[in-house]
Amino acid sequence: MRKFGTAVILCGGKSSRMGFDKSLIKVGDSYLIDVIGGKLEQIFDNILLVTNDLEKTSCMKYRGVLDLMPGMGPAGGIYTALKASDSEYVYVTACDMPFTDLGHIREMIGIIEEEAPEAVISRSSGFLEPLNAFYSVGMAAAFEEELRGGKLRISDVLDRSRVHYVDCADEEMFANLNYQTDLPALGKIRTEEKN
Repeated sequence: MRKFGTAVILCGGKSSRMGFDKSLIKVGDSYLIDVIGGKLEQIFDNILLVTNDLEKTSCMKYRGVLDLMPGMGPAGGIYTALKASDSEYVYVTACDMPFTDLGHIREMIGIIEEEAPEAVISRSSGFLEPLNAFYSVGMAAAFEEELRGGKLRISDVLDRSRVHYVDCADEEMFANLNYQTDLPALGKIRTEEKN
């Protein structure tokens, strides 16, 4: 199995604060998911969308993968990503995190090449950012065990794994869209696309 190549965008969640399905957010005429995936294609050749509804991803550019642990939150999505991967390490992000930083992703790849941890997790202002991270497929069993035991926190798996934490000063890459009032931030993406 090759070491890198798979990136996964998690498209689950209830989107209750947004008021509509966040995986359907658009930037101009494009789905935000396709914009995020387009950036990730500069590093990865296998972009997957983990979803609880394959029909909603059928109109998007990337292949949908049905969540193997529906209702289990991001930890269930990561488990599904690990099971669907065709590479040893999987980069994981979310459909509501529009500011992908390719330099930071390359930095994490360098850490994996040098140290071979089980996961590389971003950290900002002391807070973990587990949806801007790499996980090794070898962690799937630990995720499954925790989830079947009713533990939905990603940190429960990280606590028992070899993890390298990367501190980041740029907090913009961790911004996510939770409310409709957050949507004007997408204007920055439109500006970047024009330049």
